[in-house]
Amino acid sequence: MKKLQFILLLAFSSSLLAQNPTYQQKLYYTCKVWGFVKYYHSRVSVCQVNWDSVLIHCLPLVKSAVTKNDFNDALDTMLNAAGPMALTTSPPCDTMPPMLKRNLRTAWINDPTIFRNDVITILDTINNNFRPHTECSVEINPNEADGGFLYFPSGDTLMLNVNAYTNYPDEWHRLLEVFIHWNIINYFNPYNYLHNEPWDSTLYNTIMPLDQAANDEQFYYAFRRMTAQNVDAHTEGGTGDGYCNFPGGVNAWYSPYLMLKYIPNQYVVIKSQVTGISVGDAIVSINGLTTKQWEDSLRNYVSAGDTAVFRRFVSSYMLYGNSGAPCTIDYLDSLNNSHTVVAHCNQDCYANYLSIWDYVNGYFPNDTLKSATYKLWSDCNVGYVNMGELQSTDVNNMYSALQNTSAIIFDLRDYPNGTAWPISDLMYPNFMNNAKFMIPDPTYPGTGYWYYQGNGINGNPTPYLGKVILLFNEVTQSQGEFSCMMLGAMPNVTKIGSQTAGTDGDVTYYRLNLYTQTMFTTLNTYYPNGDSTERVGIIPDSIIYPTRKGLYHKRDEVLEKALEVVGCPTSVPIIKESNPIVKVYPNPASSQITFEISSGENKWVRIIDETGRQIQTGAIYNNAAQLNTIAYPAGIYFYEVVDKSNRVVDRGKFSVVR
Repeated sequence: MKKLQFILLLAFSSSLLAQNPTYQQKLYYTCKVWGFVKYYHSRVSVCQVNWDSVLIHCLPLVKSAVTKNDFNDALDTMLNAAGPMALTTSPPCDTMPPMLKRNLRTAWINDPTIFRNDVITILDTINNNFRPHTECSVEINPNEADGGFLYFPSGDTLMLNVNAYTNYPDEWHRLLEVFIHWNIINYFNPYNYLHNEPWDSTLYNTIMPLDQAANDEQFYYAFRRMTAQNVDAHTEGGTGDGYCNFPGGVNAWYSPYLMLKYIPNQYVVIKSQVTGISVGDAIVSINGLTTKQWEDSLRNYVSAGDTAVFRRFVSSYMLYGNSGAPCTIDYLDSLNNSHTVVAHCNQDCYANYLSIWDYVNGYFPNDTLKSATYKLWSDCNVGYVNMGELQSTDVNNMYSALQNTSAIIFDLRDYPNGTAWPISDLMYPNFMNNAKFMIPDPTYPGTGYWYYQGNGINGNPTPYLGKVILLFNEVTQSQGEFSCMMLGAMPNVTKIGSQTAGTDGDVTYYRLNLYTQTMFTTLNTYYPNGDSTERVGIIPDSIIYPTRKGLYHKRDEVLEKALEVVGCPTSVPIIKESNPIVKVYPNPASSQITFEISSGENKWVRIIDETGRQIQTGAIYNNAAQLNTIAYPAGIYFYEVVDKSNRVVDRGKFSVVR
């Protein structure tokens, strides 16, 4: 596919020999020339020329150019504004291996089908005389916590100081935003080689919608089509607009009180305050679109490195709407009966309830683990560490408490707090390399250099000797994935869960204007053997997903699998996705409803209305109970079946009709 796209680019380039260039073609090449000169010209790269202003001046000339000669005249005007390139006699420095110069692509500057000989000569002179040096427009940020890994001191951090909603930029300033962004990614994103299409093709395919966008909303959607090609969950999480939310449109910052998670072949409810919808219910459609149709409609706008994290985003996006807007949801209950409810978008998506952390907490069972820092199961001598709660000040106490256990389970299904580094120092038997990075070189745009990461001390007197179990899923991202890499370097490690986000490495972020911002992963992250994690994530040894039945019973099947692996018996039976424990019929009911269990000791059933009030109980003797529902108003009711220890063994819902 990539080869075909490259051929197509050559085809439209060659067509310029026979016809006048289109505006799309002119903008495409102007963007590339402008960015190349910005980073490679001896005067422009040290801010002796106001290069943004030169672009604003020359873009009208580019647009009005009719012939190839006219277009090259416009490029000449721009190149002459840069001034003469400083000549050098020092030898070229391009001796690094191909892997470190993946973004160093300059063959296009010698294309005679688009450029005149005089333009080619200028571009060649710039290219041949460039030597690495400190650039004014990009550097490694000395304070990464405030601005990301790369920093743009000459103004790129805020490309355009306008509120795009109240003062929408003119065509030339919109193009300035796009040109700056495209060239930052072109020269400094280490993962361009993993894009679904060549970054050149992305520029060519998206430049006209961006140029012609009539308002901020249209511009933002066109910009998302460009950023989606980064296939980077950091880009997705860091790309936003203060006026137009994606995908709901203007002011669509709300959703129902509902949280979803993808498990194989379906989206299921993991949290709900919507009347009638329970944890474990499966979504069929939202606002008339099936979940598959939602995926298809969002795919071209979502930047996601792998399918798992793409579906993590879709789980939220298909619920977005304006404040108070109706949301029609079709779903299947625990017995696979179909229902439809109309919820309303009353919850601010940025409030705590629907934050990523609350989304994570939907995975925890109804016990104390979601707030636990660490725990010891003394009966089987197994430790548990909640990496989302563990702080650096807790690490020494945690290790003292768990050091002599037979196994430690590290739960990384939440964002960690930077504790994998000190944990590794304590646990590693010796100093060990656990990762290497390719870091973009701001002094030589398009290239990078290696940096190696290691932890531990030689001759560690207190290494950990037991098993190490790592739990992770699609929420495990960035530092979470790197924590998996560090802890996974230990001997005797087992990885349990499902595919992580495939987005590992420090980030760079910046704004196009006061409203629109974006981000990208800036470090190329590898295992010491050279295996990449980007778009791959952490690969489990044992693939385990929650099940509807498990969610319904508030079970943590991933943790249960870990306890099984380390030989720590759980107090709950193994979940089977076969028939439910209790059969309920008829459903809907009218005057009577029957609860039937297949076998076992006698149990009790209690009936709960939509307000949460218990309205009736009944004993299940001889495997069945019949309850009178004549007095029930029409509506949805919930039941819980409990054993003699008052432990809930099954729950569900039924409806009463009149």
